Amino acid sequence: MELATWLGSAVDASVGWLGLAFGLGLVHAFDADHVMAMSVLATGREDARRGVRAGLGWAMGHGLVLLVAGLVLLMLGQALPAGVGVWAERGVGLVMAALGLYVVVDLRSQRGHLHFHVHDGLLPHAHWHTHERDPASHGHGHRRAAGAVRARDDGAVMIGALHGLAGSAPILALLPAAARSPALGLAYLVVFTLGLGLSMALLSGLLGHLAGRLAVGARGAGLAVLRGATATGSIVFGVWLAVTA
Repeated sequence: MELATWLGSAVDASVGWLGLAFGLGLVHAFDADHVMAMSVLATGREDARRGVRAGLGWAMGHGLVLLVAGLVLLMLGQALPAGVGVWAERGVGLVMAALGLYVVVDLRSQRGHLHFHVHDGLLPHAHWHTHERDPASHGHGHRRAAGAVRARDDGAVMIGALHGLAGSAPILALLPAAARSPALGLAYLVVFTLGLGLSMALLSGLLGHLAGRLAVGARGAGLAVLRGATATGSIVFGVWLAVTA
């Protein structure tokens, strides 16, 4: 009877830890630096599906770093050195600033502009378009290379991995691992990553959908403004994070 009671308490405690891990993962996705980075990444996809893929790639990179770090620390029985998180935060800041600059350069290279014309007996009106988005109006087309798409997805994974080392994520994710069994610690990390991936997929999917809507017709100007705003925010926040970390 005492054994059954002890087992029941252990199971309840384990379920509680895993529930906490999932909840922390859901919330952790909305840290300011995570949201800013994903805003830049997802709005460049112009599609909900591609946005979700970017979010899942980010979460995969984040989760892999936590799992590797967790396994190493569990075997060593030690906590993550504080200096690792500090330098990782500085790295995140530099990467976010660079990401914002890349988007600014990309926007300039597209040379977006308003195209005024008349057709079908309508009054003169304008559409916003870019050289890249409206190839027909320039006499030739441009096809996005598959390698470029893969490179952007790989970039999301790498940024997620860097975020995995930065800030409070390792402390939140690895705290139970030091106090309980290695198996529970590993399960905690996996469930934490699942919660994180779910939140980030929803966020990035919504951002990608919004970008896709803004990219249609005359509303393409709205996408340019949105991407410019997120790029500027990423540069400012990245520099601030790199300096103050």
